[in-house]
Amino acid sequence: MGGAYGGFCSFSRMSGLFSFGSYRDPNLLQTLDIYDAAAAHLAKSSITEEDLTQAIIGSIGDLDSPMAPDQKGFSSLIEHLMEESPEDRQQWRDEVLSTSSKDFAEFADRLADLKTRSTTAVVGSKKALEDANAKLAADAKLDVIELL
Repeated sequence: MGGAYGGFCSFSRMSGLFSFGSYRDPNLLQTLDIYDAAAAHLAKSSITEEDLTQAIIGSIGDLDSPMAPDQKGFSSLIEHLMEESPEDRQQWRDEVLSTSSKDFAEFADRLADLKTRSTTAVVGSKKALEDANAKLAADAKLDVIELL
């Protein structure tokens, strides 16, 4: 209640881009703080075998979920444009299936390293960005660029 309509993180295995996102988020600064703390939280978390199994099942379900014809066509187009082979997709599945709690610890380290060289982009109302900037330190302020 009173939070974002949704939030997510995403990793593109083709580009190597990792991103956090939220939408219709009334708590911009708190959300950015949560993203900044993600690596530390993950590093100190203990992942149980049950948690790991659920994460793997969910990930495989996302990879292999049924698709409507238009989704199949779009997916095939992207795979063709990215030169992704069936063997590449199978390797991805195999890596997901063999994920361990050690992988999560290594990811926490990588995420902490990324934080030192990442960028932040926010699409929102000018007022929301100005309100956020009023609370941020001078070296952390967001550049406000009007698009429309």
